[in-house]
Amino acid sequence: MRTPSHEIITAVPVSFTDDGALDLDGTREILRYVAGSGVQGALVLGTTGEFPALSIPERNAVAALAVQVLHGIRVIVHVGAASRYEVSQLIEGARASGAREIAILTPFYLPAPPDEVFAFFRDATAEADGLDVHLYLFEARTGVRVDVELLVRLAQLPNVVGVKVSGEPLDRIPLYRARLPEGFRIYTGSDREFAAAIAAGADGVISGVASAFAKPFVEMRAALQRADTEAVANLQNDVDEAVAAICGEPTRMRAVHRLAGRPVGRSRMPIPEPGPEELQRLARALPQFH
Repeated sequence: MRTPSHEIITAVPVSFTDDGALDLDGTREILRYVAGSGVQGALVLGTTGEFPALSIPERNAVAALAVQVLHGIRVIVHVGAASRYEVSQLIEGARASGAREIAILTPFYLPAPPDEVFAFFRDATAEADGLDVHLYLFEARTGVRVDVELLVRLAQLPNVVGVKVSGEPLDRIPLYRARLPEGFRIYTGSDREFAAAIAAGADGVISGVASAFAKPFVEMRAALQRADTEAVANLQNDVDEAVAAICGEPTRMRAVHRLAGRPVGRSRMPIPEPGPEELQRLARALPQFH
C-alpha cells in the first residue's frame, strides 16, 4: 500500500523595492524564514514568485540565492516560460545554481495542442538530463489543458518525477494516481485542501500561504502522519483561517514578513497592497500562524 509523504513545499514570493527593482536582500529574508519553518522544501519562481515579471538573469539570480539559503531542504526551481528558447536558458541557470529539481509549466498564452505540449516537455526534459523534473499544470492561468491521457504520456518521459496540479477539483487526483507510475509524486496547489488532497492520493501541497503562515501546515502534517483525525479536523480551521487571511496574494505574504520585522519589499506586478483592515487581520494572525 502506498504511503503518502505528506510533504509541504512552500511557494516562495520574491521581494522588490518600491521602484520595482529586484530586492535580493528582502528575498533572502523570506527564504530564511522558509528554511527554518519546518517545511520539506520550496518552489521558487512560480506563480507566487511573480516569474512572468522577472528577466532570465533575475530568475537565475533568485535560483542561486534559494539554493544557497535553503541548503537544508529541497529546492525546486521553476524554469517554465512561454518558449523553449527561454526554458533552455533557465534550465542552464538552475543547473549552474546547484539545483537538483526543477518545475516546468506548460507553454502558455497561445493555445497549444496536445502533441505540441508533449514535444515541448519532451525536448525540455531531454535538456534537463540529471535533474528531477516536476510538471506544473495550471490551466486557469495558462489556457492549456493537460488531460489524464496526456499526463500519462508526459510521466513516461525521462527525469519526470512529479506534477503540481493547480485549479483542478480533488476528484482528479485519484484518476491521476490510478494511471501514473508507482512513486510518481502528485502535489496539489490548493493550500486549503492539504489534508483532503492527501486523502485523495496526493503526496503533499505546494503552498504559498506557508511562506508566511507555516505553522498550521506543519501542525497539520504532524497530525496526518500520526493519523489523528480529531486533530486534523481541528487544525483544518486554522488552515482555513490562514488561507483566508492571505487570500492568495503575494503582497499579503510579504506584509506578514514586514509585520514580523523583516525588511521585505513590495510586488513588481500590479497586485494591490493590503489595506488597513487586511493588515490588522494579518497582525492578529501573526502570533498564532507565523
